[in-house]
Amino acid sequence: QFTGPIPPELGNLTNLIDLWLDNNQLSGPIPSELGNLSPLIVLSLDNNQLVGTIPTDLGDLGSLYDLKLQNNPLTGSIPMSFMKLKLHNFHFENTSICEPADPDFGIWKATVVDWIGTNLTCINCYLPLIAR
Repeated sequence: QFTGPIPPELGNLTNLIDLWLDNNQLSGPIPSELGNLSPLIVLSLDNNQLVGTIPTDLGDLGSLYDLKLQNNPLTGSIPMSFMKLKLHNFHFENTSICEPADPDFGIWKATVVDWIGTNLTCINCYLPLIAR
């Protein structure tokens, strides 16, 4: 039952192949430093209290096969950088993550064998308004 934020220093463990931090009480954003873990095959962050958006840097995880983000209060769009990935499993249900409406994104999405998402496209997502 780990609590608190994911330490950005985990991004220094550049030989890491699997990172399972699911089913904890982790909070805060997903550190962009995890994008440094180029040999990473599995990143499982599901069932926590992670907030914010998916870091664009996760699109640099060229070996990533399995990404699990479900059951977190994450928001925003799946980064277009993900189109570089050869994911087999991508689970992000029970989040507020939306899918880009870009046709090229749809082509990439079709290559992911096990896709379990929110069925939200970004044109249907509503971001909080900021008064100026």
